[in-house]
Amino acid sequence: MKRTHIYALILFGILILGTFLRFYRITTVPPSLSHDETAIAYNAYSIALTGKDEYGQQYPLLFKSFDDYKLPGMVYTTIPSVLLFGRTALGARIPSAFLGSLTIIIVYLLVYELIKQYRDHSGKLTAIPAKIYALSAAFFFAISPWHINFSRQLFESNGALFFLSLGTYMLLLSLRKHKLLLVAALFLGVSVYYYYSVRLVIPFILLSYVLIQRKKLASYKGIVFASLLLFALTLLPIGSQMITPGGLERISIVSIINDPNYLAWKDAFIQKYAENPTIIRKIVFNQKTALIAGAMDNYWKNIAPLHVFESGTSSYGLQHPFEIATIAIGLLYMITFTHSAKWLLIAWFLAAFLPGALSTNQPNALRTLLGAPFLSICSGIGAVELINLIERKRRVLYGVIPFTLLLAYFFYTFYQSYFIVNPTRNALSFGDGYEQMIEHVKTEEPSYDRIVISGYYWRPYIFMLYWGNIDPREYQKEGTIRGWGKYVFTGAEWDKNDIFLYDTAVDPKKLIATSREKTLFILARPEFEKNQDKYEYIGTLSGRNAPAVFVTALLK
Repeated sequence: MKRTHIYALILFGILILGTFLRFYRITTVPPSLSHDETAIAYNAYSIALTGKDEYGQQYPLLFKSFDDYKLPGMVYTTIPSVLLFGRTALGARIPSAFLGSLTIIIVYLLVYELIKQYRDHSGKLTAIPAKIYALSAAFFFAISPWHINFSRQLFESNGALFFLSLGTYMLLLSLRKHKLLLVAALFLGVSVYYYYSVRLVIPFILLSYVLIQRKKLASYKGIVFASLLLFALTLLPIGSQMITPGGLERISIVSIINDPNYLAWKDAFIQKYAENPTIIRKIVFNQKTALIAGAMDNYWKNIAPLHVFESGTSSYGLQHPFEIATIAIGLLYMITFTHSAKWLLIAWFLAAFLPGALSTNQPNALRTLLGAPFLSICSGIGAVELINLIERKRRVLYGVIPFTLLLAYFFYTFYQSYFIVNPTRNALSFGDGYEQMIEHVKTEEPSYDRIVISGYYWRPYIFMLYWGNIDPREYQKEGTIRGWGKYVFTGAEWDKNDIFLYDTAVDPKKLIATSREKTLFILARPEFEKNQDKYEYIGTLSGRNAPAVFVTALLK
């Protein structure tokens, strides 16, 4: 069998492995759709059926959703799967898992092209083919806990990563084949339709490209101009939406200026200046320097070894712990490249953590997901170099075998953590219990005049729309986030104009049109326990992994 055929078979095996890890038990791990997943999937279904989102907006480019104004890419991408598989967890999650699996191939191509250009430039010939490095990087990306975690959920960032990776690969190719710059511009433009963080990353990638090619750009300036024009035209529809009040709302919500970490820095700096208000202290201790300090602190939180190798995905690291060595070796090896193409990937990686640095709730593995390929690329290159350092005759015995055993051990611990422990430990965070609760409510609906569902955990209306098989046309006519027909929904903790049943200042009777109505209350367990004097207990409702999530009750 030819060597090229062997490489192709290995790549196919890696792709099968990566696809398996992204699809295995995808409907039950995580145990339920989160409220964001549900919102994306329901709006996809609504668009498919009516051409309108949940608010009745026709083919929008920004989805109001929970007033977080979601970008359209993942919503429209999800339309085929929700039509084919219905309003199910599978229908919602297939697009993300599929794009995640395809990204493995792009990582392979990126590394192959990077190594090839480096060797063509340097004239360095080694016994290790470029495809070995590429296969190794693809393998590490296939088993990346960071990417597996977010590929198994309907997240916009995963779609953005796919197109950003594809666009960057085309940029890398365009260093040799200039016409491919047009294709790169298209894919990079498309990535902006998926996730807000991309807007901070793309400028750095493009700047690195310009610096790399600054002496050559004039030779194909026509292609450069056409590519810029295509990029601008691609962004024109979404760009006009992003500067609207709705588009700016998302930025204001997650901005670092609302981050307790930054506010602490600001208060500390103001205090330091107040203690000794000199000109020097005014220059050093002010709001701008506090902002820089807060951003740098947030940036470090996202790249800190503890976050990357231990706790980044709730119960596991972003990368496997043994990759500390392979990533370090791979990074050192890449830095030695004489070909400047490496700066495309380095700029991409460094910029990927800026969304985390400039936003609240850090560290945040989701907002920094765009940096995932680089770590796997470094790990893949580093693993090859590490094994190559061992004496050739003893390479298998002292290199490959121990490395394989170490890999198997950590892979097993990841399986235990992600597939066994995490679904139970973080069940409520994933909205576990809503599907089961709504199934119960639908069976009880004929027996009651009104059903009040608490927003103690999340906004319940979106789960009812999706799991309750509510026709989008009916909801668009008479429904709101507060209810329709027999249903009344209270706001989530972070909602605007909240109604909290668990707040003793709120009289549940106000939620009932008349005292003669027979009303069923669906309460969070802590909510019921806090207000047992007001309600008559009926029963409890559990999720797939979370026990007694909700309590059904009548008003005393």
